[in-house]
Amino acid sequence: VPAPITGSTSVCAGSTTSLYTTSTGGTWVSGTPSVATISSTGVLSGVAPGTVSIDYVYGTGCTTNYIVTVNMTPGAITGSSSVCIGDNTTLANATPGGMWTSSSTSMATIGSSTGTVTGMSAGVPTISYTLATGCYTSSPITVNVLPGAITGPTAVCVGDNIALGSSTTGGIWSSSATTLAIVGSASGIVNGVSAGVPTISYTLPTGCMRIANITVNATPAASTGVMSVCIGQTTTLANSSSGGTWSSGTVTMATVGSLSGIVTGVATGMPVITYAMPSGCFTASVVTVNPLPGSITGASSVCVGLTTTLSSATTGGAWSSSNTSEATVGSGSGIVTGIATGTPVITYLLPTG
Repeated sequence: VPAPITGSTSVCAGSTTSLYTTSTGGTWVSGTPSVATISSTGVLSGVAPGTVSIDYVYGTGCTTNYIVTVNMTPGAITGSSSVCIGDNTTLANATPGGMWTSSSTSMATIGSSTGTVTGMSAGVPTISYTLATGCYTSSPITVNVLPGAITGPTAVCVGDNIALGSSTTGGIWSSSATTLAIVGSASGIVNGVSAGVPTISYTLPTGCMRIANITVNATPAASTGVMSVCIGQTTTLANSSSGGTWSSGTVTMATVGSLSGIVTGVATGMPVITYAMPSGCFTASVVTVNPLPGSITGASSVCVGLTTTLSSATTGGAWSSSNTSEATVGSGSGIVTGIATGTPVITYLLPTG
């Protein structure tokens, strides 16, 4: 009588298991090759779910029999084959009822019922999906590193630019809204286009990225007003953008009221007058401070019908009278002629005004 067959009573479709007997000289036979096949050495290969009768047959016709169950192997795992550290991706399997596991939870964890993988550290752990029968399918998943944190300013003015950076090389910069800000794909230089808060991303070839929200602040409108003033006199500048403050780049040439915009000339030059918003965004104007002519010298009275000559140490100006019915003055000579009793004002005016 042949010895009994020993070995596993189940196998997964697509997998193998070995059967044994102490008897020799017989032949292994599968009753249903479409469910499982068996080699001459007793290696049984699961083909499709079902139950198969395995015989060990002697030349004498004596047989010993063994029943093996072939269990279903779950379908292939679908989903992304990579994930970034700190990010997650969800895997799936068309065969219901299984549980998910990770070969290395220090590299990636996975929800046992959800299939959601979270990257923990760089590496290539194996993710498995296992049915209650123990049959499983597995797939490696690559956990990629994140680029270094984005460094640089967090705000930029419209029309201005800032430079962002990362300690990790090889990435590409992009903007979530080029209507708000554009960024050089290789340089990381962000140019403000219009007010808003676009997201700037730095992405490695693996798809792993870092992001930074950059505030684009409005730049105030150009300042208006007379952009020249004489020493000791004032001019008033204005700006249609409210909430800003005025300042002078050179207070030894001109001062300006921080809230009023009134510029007072101090010394000859071209100081820069700035109007700045609380965000730091500003507009600048150059104001020319012109010198006054030297004091008018000469007689302060003249008789009707007679003349007197006035002068100034500063050349290039023109003389004028406030009332030519009382006195006239030669525009180039400074000679005043009395016309009628009165007190006209005689002015010496430079081309700067």
